[in-house]
Amino acid sequence: MSADNKTDKNAPITMRGRLALKTFGLHSKSEHLGVYLVSDQGEYLIRPSDGNPFTDNPLMPMAGKQISATGTIVDYVFLVSSWHEINDSI
Repeated sequence: MSADNKTDKNAPITMRGRLALKTFGLHSKSEHLGVYLVSDQGEYLIRPSDGNPFTDNPLMPMAGKQISATGTIVDYVFLVSSWHEINDSI
């Protein structure tokens, strides 16, 4: 076996996509409106890596916008360290 074949699952990645508001944890005590990044790579609950998961998500006001974000994926959550809005205007 070679260590060269291993990939670092926690290596930062950059993804582009649209922010969408969706219900998370439907019919559970954890049910709340979550912010998701909808991209070609899939849909991920998205939040700042240094933010408190039990407070309002600062990305919520950007719902509907296209963004580029860099961070790590842990299970179904994209923990982002930086992001910016993408303006595709001509």
